[in-house]
Amino acid sequence: MAIYILIAILVIAVHLIAIKKQNRYVKSISKVFIIPYLYLAFLVFTESFGLIVPNRGLLMTALIFYTLGDLLLELEKKNTFMLGGISFSIGHVLYAIFFMMRGFSLSMGVLFIGIWAFIYIFLFEQEIKDAKPNSTLYIVYASIVMILGIAVGAANFGGNWIAKMIAVAGTLSFAFSDALVIIRQTKDTGEEEKRDDDLLIMITYIGANILLLSSISLLDVMAL
Repeated sequence: MAIYILIAILVIAVHLIAIKKQNRYVKSISKVFIIPYLYLAFLVFTESFGLIVPNRGLLMTALIFYTLGDLLLELEKKNTFMLGGISFSIGHVLYAIFFMMRGFSLSMGVLFIGIWAFIYIFLFEQEIKDAKPNSTLYIVYASIVMILGIAVGAANFGGNWIAKMIAVAGTLSFAFSDALVIIRQTKDTGEEEKRDDDLLIMITYIGANILLLSSISLLDVMAL
């Protein structure tokens, strides 16, 4: 088990160092392997407890779309950027369905609708609207991120509030990462600032996936 976790850590480290050193080829290649190795480490960890995660095929499909989105964004073309956004959107929706299939609370769903509306209106609304001429597309994408956040907030964690808070933190990290991507499209930046943005985007993106997978592991392992 340890070897798979170490490989995932190594791939992430190589990717972040490549961003820092502005090595485009290493950055692009390593990025595509981040999510697959995180999932592999998650799979080996859970199976080491003799646990088969419910609906893990759906989870794997969501992560495949994240990996496809990573690949498309690395091509750095206008049409592939949009396709990458679509791929991430599908991944978010599948992730939301994965959590909702564990059961959900209507009252918690209403609560998290309010929480995410607050986050959107007071933190990101103006930045997204300023992202013309694509503001409508960005609003749609932000709404899909909100769906994931609401689904996680409403999902049944069987009273395991630690796992739930870890998952909620993961969705917030996703929202922050995606917001940075959108905001960066609205401004011209120098190479050094772009590199710093890339680092923060990837750290929060990777962190989001680690938090969400960790919450699932904690929930299912503690349920044994």
